[in-house]
Amino acid sequence: MSAAPSSPSVGGPLSKRTRGAILHLSIFACSVMLVLAAARWYDRSDRLLRLERTEYQAGIPDISAGTYLGSRGTSLAYNAFAYDWDHVVDAARKADVLFLGNSRAVYGFRPQYFQPWLDKIGLRGFNMAFFGGGGFAPLYVIRKFDLHPKMVVINDDGFFLLRDTAWGKAARTEGPWRAFKDYYSKTARWLVQKRLHQIVPPLRAFTGRRSLVVYRSIRDGAPIFAFGESEGKPMTRLPPDEPSRAMRELVDQSLPIVRAGSKKFLEEMDRRGILVVLTAIQDNGEFAGYYLAKALNEENRRIYVHAMLPNLMGQAGSHMDAWSSKRLMDDLMPKILALPQVQALARKPAGTRP
Repeated sequence: MSAAPSSPSVGGPLSKRTRGAILHLSIFACSVMLVLAAARWYDRSDRLLRLERTEYQAGIPDISAGTYLGSRGTSLAYNAFAYDWDHVVDAARKADVLFLGNSRAVYGFRPQYFQPWLDKIGLRGFNMAFFGGGGFAPLYVIRKFDLHPKMVVINDDGFFLLRDTAWGKAARTEGPWRAFKDYYSKTARWLVQKRLHQIVPPLRAFTGRRSLVVYRSIRDGAPIFAFGESEGKPMTRLPPDEPSRAMRELVDQSLPIVRAGSKKFLEEMDRRGILVVLTAIQDNGEFAGYYLAKALNEENRRIYVHAMLPNLMGQAGSHMDAWSSKRLMDDLMPKILALPQVQALARKPAGTRP
């Protein structure tokens, strides 16, 4: 009887096929590491980001009792204000002055710089600007919660187009229960991931761009940039006195839509006895919003305060940093406070209704 074939001994020499597989796997792993390292280098060197830490890094503040997660890859402020989660509408309801506009207004109208000026005349301000938004969301909130501020200060950068956003539409149409789950589940997921990835490095930090993480103050709407872009690039451009021919044509095409939106918004403010102060802050771009606001205001004859300043600094593209916000408020707020209509508001009893 022939002997049975012997089985390979444990720990014996590896077969040629096994050695080849291990070699290929090692080469693949090294290639992946090289790609990830290159991606991380690119992410850090990109001039629009220059992020030296991940959004989960230890030292990034937690959400406190006085803040909420306003944005992390998507704007949660629409959801928060549609349903008053975390009582974010309370301070807006009590405010004398609401600062409105898009993301440039979030960065530009910082309460730590406008409030000291308002304190001089005994008024309280609140930043109710929305990322990516215009006048639709503020008008919706003002109507839904029956807000009666004494004044609104608007960065009129396409504000009167009154366009809805995907974030705002989703928040309003998904219903209170789904909106509740969406808002608080994203907040909880952020807090869990923040702690997890202080221990386990996040793959996304190597393979993709990191999320802008912004908390918002419940008390005054101030943006708190927990993690995000820091461009540090001078915003040196100012709009010429006259727009180019192409820009003039664009403004002429947009005016009918903006005219209808402004009529709707301004009539609501007038009905509520709310003073409207318009401005347009520096965006370092094509200034379409500025020229559109200028043309519209020639028709509406509302209060318009010039706010273009040279040599501001960009925190993220056309969004100014804190130093520039202070410069802007130190220039804009005295002009607003000097208006006779605003001086009259300072003497108007609190809680007065039209």
